Amino acid sequence: MAVNFNLYGKTAIITGASSGLGEQFARTLAASGARVILAARRMDKLEALSHEISNAIAIQMDVSDKESVARCFAELEQSGKKIDICVNNAGIAARTPIFEKDDKNDFMSIIQTNLMGVWYVTKAVANHMKNYGIHGSIINIGSVNGNAIPAKGGTAYSISKAAVIHLTKTLVGELSPHKIRINCISPGWFRTPMNGPDIEQIIPLIPYGDIAQSSDLDGLILYLASNEASRYVTGSTFTIDGGMSWGGKL
Repeated sequence: MAVNFNLYGKTAIITGASSGLGEQFARTLAASGARVILAARRMDKLEALSHEISNAIAIQMDVSDKESVARCFAELEQSGKKIDICVNNAGIAARTPIFEKDDKNDFMSIIQTNLMGVWYVTKAVANHMKNYGIHGSIINIGSVNGNAIPAKGGTAYSISKAAVIHLTKTLVGELSPHKIRINCISPGWFRTPMNGPDIEQIIPLIPYGDIAQSSDLDGLILYLASNEASRYVTGSTFTIDGGMSWGGKL
C-alpha cells in the first residue's frame, strides 16, 4: 500500500517563511493540503506570500525574542488554531573571525536567532501539542556546518547549528511520551538569498557537482511532516548536501 503524504486537516507553522527554504517549505506543505501559518519578521513579504498560497495566514514573529514567540502562540491559540507541524527554519548567518577587532554583536545575534529561536519556538509548540493531545512533528533546520569544520570565520554559525542538531536529539526523551516527534534537516549549499550570488564557487567542493534547488527538500519535508510516512522516526538528522560533508571538512 502506498504511503500517504496527504496533510489535509493538518496545520503547519513555518518560521523564516518570508523567503528561501522557508518559503519553499510553506508552498510544499500547502500543496499537500496543510493549512500554513507563515511566521517571520517581514510582514510585507509574508502577506504577499499568503495571497499566493491558498489556506495560508501571516503572523509577525521574531524568533530571537522570547516575548514575541509567546505572544504569537497566545494569539494563535485564542483564534482556535491547533498546530500539528512546526518547521524551525528561521536563521541568520555572518562571518565571526576570531581576530576581528569588533564582531558588531554578530556572534550573539547568530546564537540568539539560530539556537535560542529554535528553543523558544520548540518549547512553545511542544507545550501546545502536549496540552491539546496532538501527535505532532517538529522539524528543525540545521546545516552541514553543524556536522563538520566550517570555513574560517564560520564559528558562530557552525556552533549554533551543531547545537540545534544536538537539541533535536536531547529532546526525544521528553517529547516521545506525548507522541511528539522531533527531527532535523541539515542542508548543504542551496540557491537561496542567504547564500548570495557567489555560490557557484562552491561547486568544485561538492561531489555531486551541483548546487541544490529549494525543491530538493520537498520530499524530505513531506516525509517528516507526515505521521503516517515517518511515524517511527524521531531524533534523527538528515544531511542533504550532495556529498559535500563526505570528507568531514567544508
